[in-house]
Amino acid sequence: MIDTFAFYFPQFYPTAENSAWWGDGFTDWHLVKNASPQFSNHNQPRVPVHGYLDQSLVSTLKHQAELAVQHGICGFNFYHYWFNGHPYLDIPLKNLLSDRSIDIKFMMTWANESWTRQWIGKPNNYLIRQEYYKNEATVAKHYHYLSQFFKDSRYYKIDNKPVLCIYRPELIPSLHSVTTTLNELAKNDGFDGIYLIACRSYDILNAEKVYSDFNSVMNFNPRYAINFHLRRSKTAILEKLLRRIPEYLQSRIACIRNRNELSQFSYTDFLKVLEKSDSLINNKPVYHSVFPDWDNTPRYGQRATLFTDVNPEAYRKALQTAIQKISEQHHPLLFINAWNEWSESAYLEPDSYQRDILLAITKDVLSSSGK
Repeated sequence: MIDTFAFYFPQFYPTAENSAWWGDGFTDWHLVKNASPQFSNHNQPRVPVHGYLDQSLVSTLKHQAELAVQHGICGFNFYHYWFNGHPYLDIPLKNLLSDRSIDIKFMMTWANESWTRQWIGKPNNYLIRQEYYKNEATVAKHYHYLSQFFKDSRYYKIDNKPVLCIYRPELIPSLHSVTTTLNELAKNDGFDGIYLIACRSYDILNAEKVYSDFNSVMNFNPRYAINFHLRRSKTAILEKLLRRIPEYLQSRIACIRNRNELSQFSYTDFLKVLEKSDSLINNKPVYHSVFPDWDNTPRYGQRATLFTDVNPEAYRKALQTAIQKISEQHHPLLFINAWNEWSESAYLEPDSYQRDILLAITKDVLSSSGK
C-alpha cells in the first residue's frame, strides 16, 4: 500500500493575530464563503458538506482523520509555521498530540515564507517577517518544539528518521549549518537523523547545492508544474536568480509585477507534465504530489490562478501516474495537495457539488495500486 499523505491546512479557527490583521474572528472560511464567480459557470463559492468546521475542536480533527483513513489516506502532512522562536496555528497539531485515540499518521511541512497581505495585492506589506535563526541556540529551540511531535509513535518516519518537509529551503540562510544542527539534535534524541524533503516549487539557481542537504525532493504541485513547465516566461533565467535573493526584495519585485487578470491553466497539460517529470534528481528520489483541483479565487478574486478541464477522472489519472513513477529507489510515498485547502479549492473533503467522489476515487486507486 502506498503511504499517502494529504496536506492539512490549519487556518480554520480564529486567532488573535488574524483578528487583528483581517477583522474580528477571521478564518479562511470567510474567504471561502465570500468567493465570487469570475465568469459564467465558474464553480464558486464552494460549500463543504460537513459544514464550516472549527479546527480548534478535537472532534473536528478526529472526524477528519477517520474519514481520511477510511478512504486509504495514511496520514496528514500538517503545515507548520514558526516565526522568531514561536509557533503559529498549531492547535490542530496540539489536539492530535493530546488525543491518542486519533489514529492517523502525520508529518509536518515547515511553510517558511513570511506572511504578507499578498491576497489583497500587497506582497510588500508584512504581517510577520520570517527572520530565521540568529544562532545555533535558536535552531535548537525550533528543534525542541518539533521533537515533541517527532517522538509520537504516529509521526511518520523513514529509517528511524522523522520526516520533515521544508517548503522554501532556498530562503534559509546558512542552510547547511541549520540542517546539520537539526540532524545532530535528532540523533541525540535517539533517531538516526531527520529525513528532510525539499519542496520544489520554483526553478532556482544552484538547486543542486540547495538540495544536497536533503534526503529527497518533492515536486510541489501545482506550483512546480506552473513554474517549470506551464507558465511561459521570457525572463526565466532572471526569475531563477531572483528566487535566491532575500525574500523582502522578492516582495518588492512582486509589487511591480502584480497583474489584474485571471491565470488559467489546463489540467490536461498538468497530466502531461506529471508523466514526463523526472523521478530522480542528483540520484535523490523525487516524490510527486497531485491535486484534485486548484482555484484560489477565494483569496485573489479577479487575480486568481485556476485550472480548467478539472474533473474526477482527470484526478484519477493523476494519482495513477504518480504511483507508476514510484520506483525501487523510492519509499512508497505519495502526496496529495490537499485535504482541506478550501480557499484554493484544493480539497478532498466532500463539497455540495461533487459530494464524496474524490475520496471514493482516492480509495479505489490506492487500494488497487498493487504497490
